[in-house]
Amino acid sequence: MKPKRKDLEKLIRSAKYKLITLEPSNVQTGKFKASFLQFDGYLDLFITIESLINVCIMASHVNNSNGTEDDGLDIRKTLQLANKLLP
Repeated sequence: MKPKRKDLEKLIRSAKYKLITLEPSNVQTGKFKASFLQFDGYLDLFITIESLINVCIMASHVNNSNGTEDDGLDIRKTLQLANKLLP
């Protein structure tokens, strides 16, 4: 089923007002930053980074028969986020 052009245009107009989480980076062209990340200071930032890393450590040690191949990807993505948060 092909979307109708009118429906597609309506979706694009709606997205302009609802998809506001990311904003263009002022450091790198073609990259975006999350506008909702706020910290109370460096201590709060480092506690958050430490928590992200601890969750990854715990997740990597769980022997779960329900695990999927994506578990490693989830851990990698979380560690990449923690790395990007480091000043």
